[in-house]
Amino acid sequence: MVADAKLAIMDEFDRGAGPLVARMMEGFRASIPAYGALPEETLRQVREVVSENLACFSRCLRRGSDPTPEELAPFRDSASRRAREGVSLAGVLEAYRMGSRVAWRELREIVEAHGEFALGLEFATRVMSYIDSVSESVAEAYISEFEELASDREAARRDFIDGLLDGSLADAELLARAEALGLDVASPYVVCLICMVEGSAEGAELRAKQRTLRAMAASLPHGHRSLIVNRGHELVAVVPSRQGAEDELSERLGRFVSRAAEVLGERLAAGIGRVHDDVTELASGYREATVALAAAKGGEAGIAVYGQVLMEELLLREPAIARRMVQATLQPLQAHPYLLETLETYLRHGPSLPDVAERLHVHANTVAYRLGRVRDLTGRDPRTPNGIAHLALALRAAELLGGLPEQPTRP
Repeated sequence: MVADAKLAIMDEFDRGAGPLVARMMEGFRASIPAYGALPEETLRQVREVVSENLACFSRCLRRGSDPTPEELAPFRDSASRRAREGVSLAGVLEAYRMGSRVAWRELREIVEAHGEFALGLEFATRVMSYIDSVSESVAEAYISEFEELASDREAARRDFIDGLLDGSLADAELLARAEALGLDVASPYVVCLICMVEGSAEGAELRAKQRTLRAMAASLPHGHRSLIVNRGHELVAVVPSRQGAEDELSERLGRFVSRAAEVLGERLAAGIGRVHDDVTELASGYREATVALAAAKGGEAGIAVYGQVLMEELLLREPAIARRMVQATLQPLQAHPYLLETLETYLRHGPSLPDVAERLHVHANTVAYRLGRVRDLTGRDPRTPNGIAHLALALRAAELLGGLPEQPTRP
C-alpha cells in the first residue's frame, strides 16, 4: 500500500513539473543578480537543466536512492558553463538550493493532501540526501573549471607581458590582447615592480609567498582594473594612472609594501615607471620600473620612482662604463675586505672618524689609517669631495650590477 501511495504522490508531483520550473526560473531571475543578467539564450539552457533536475529529483525519490554519476553529468556541465560565464559559485549553489526548496514545498503539500505523513518523513530524508549529492557534484565541477580558467588567464597575462617586453607583438595585436585581458587601452598606465630582497625563502615556501603577494596585490590602487602577474621573482603590476600621479601612487604602494613585508616576513622593494598614455609604450614603462626597482633594492625606503633616481638611471643606461668604473676603482680593494668595510661605513656614517670607529669597533686612528690605504690603492681620497663622489658612485654601480664583493668580515 505504501508503494501505491508513493507512486500516486510522485505522479501528481510530475504532472505539476511545468509550473514548478517556471516558478524556479522566476525566483532565480528575481533573487540572484547574476542569473537576472544572463541572456535569453543562456536562460533557455538553464531552464532545460532545471527541468532535468526536477525529473532526476522525482526519479531518486521514486526509487529511494541518490543520483547516479550519469544523472549528475548535466548538472556538472551546467556548473562549468556558469563558471565560464562569470556566475559565482555562491550564486550557482543558491539556485540549486532555491529549486530544491520550491520542489520540497510542492511535494510536502501533496503528501499532506494524501495524509501520508509517515511517507513525508521518508521523503524529507531523501530530499536532504539528494540536495547534498547534487550540491557536492556541482561545486566540484565549478571549482575544477574555475581553477582551469584561472590558470588559462594567468598564462594569458604572462604571455601578454612577455610579448610586450620582447617586442614580439605588433601594436594591433598588443591592443587586442590588452582589451581581451580587461585593460582600457584608452587609459594611461604605469608599470610597478615588486620583489622580495635577499629573502631566506626557497622552493615551495618561496612560491607560496609569491602567491600570497600576488593575492594581496588586489588591494593596490585600482587593483580590480590592473593587470597583475608573477614574472620570475618579480610581481608585475600594470596599473591605471594619470600624468603627475607618481607621488600619490608611490605613497600608496609604499604602504602596501610595508604591510606585505610584515605579512610575509620578508624585505620587499618596489619600483615605479613613468605614466604612459599608450599601452604600446608599456615596454618602456617596464624598463623604467626596472631601473627604479634596482635603486629601491639598495635604498632604505624600499621604493623608488623613475625620474627620482638619476644616478641609478645613468649607471644602468651605460652598464659597460659602470663595470669599468667598478673594476678600476674597487678591484684594488678586493684583496682587503676590511678596507671596503671601512669605506662603506665611512661613506654612510661619516665624516666623524670617532662615529665610524665606534660602528667598526676599532680606534679612530685605525679608521684614518684605513682611509689612507684606500687613497693609496685607488688613487681616490675618500676625505675629499671629488674622492667621495667617485668612490660612492663606484660602490653604487657595483651594487646595481651585482658585482659588489661579498660582505667583508673584520679581522
